Amino acid sequence: MICYDVFWKLSHYGEYRGRPWNRKIDLWITLGSPLADETVKDNLKGTNRASADRYPTNVVDWLNVAAEDDYISHDQKVAGDFKEMKKLGYVNSITDKRMYNLAVRGGKSNPHHGVGFLIHPTVASAIAAWL
Repeated sequence: MICYDVFWKLSHYGEYRGRPWNRKIDLWITLGSPLADETVKDNLKGTNRASADRYPTNVVDWLNVAAEDDYISHDQKVAGDFKEMKKLGYVNSITDKRMYNLAVRGGKSNPHHGVGFLIHPTVASAIAAWL
C-alpha cells in the first residue's frame, strides 16, 4: 500500500515531475499484497479522482504473487481490480500468480512470511529475469 501511494505521488504531484527519480519502475513485484481488498482500495491515493488521475503512471509491469491461505491477501487477484491502469496505457501488464508459501514459524504454517515468498521459484525467477 505504501509503495502504491508513493508511486501515485511520484506520478501526480507537481513537485516530483521532471526530477531524476521520476522514471518508470520496470517491474513492480507485490508479495502477499492486500491491494485488491475493497477497504484498502478505498483508502489509496487517487481513489476519489477521475480515472485518468486515479492510478500511478510509472509502472511498466506488475507481478502480484499471492500465497494460498494468506490471510492478508485474501483477495489475491489485482489484475481485475486495476485493469483500467492497463486500459489507460499506464502499465503494460498486470500478472497474478498463486503459490504455496511453505514457511513455518513456531511449528505452524505461515503463508504470509516474506522468506517463503522470496525463495519460491515464481518470485526468484522473476527477480533473476529482471536482473
